[in-house]
Amino acid sequence: MTFDQYQEKLDQLSKLIMHSNTGSPFELAKRLNVSERTARRLVEKLKTKDQSITFCRKVGSYILKN
Repeated sequence: MTFDQYQEKLDQLSKLIMHSNTGSPFELAKRLNVSERTARRLVEKLKTKDQSITFCRKVGSYILKN
C-alpha cells in the first residue's frame, strides 16, 4: 500500500468513525478492502492521533468518546 493509499484509508476510517458506521473489525476490513489486521492497525494509528476512539459493543462500531 502506498502512502497515498494509506492516507486515503485513514480518511475513510475517520469518516466512518464520525458516523459510528464502522461495524466490527471484520466488517470494517471489508468496507476498507483490507485485511482485518490492517483495519485494526489503521484504528490504532488514529487512536495515536485522537485518544477518544473506542469500540462500542452496544452500537457495534468504533465511536468517538465525548
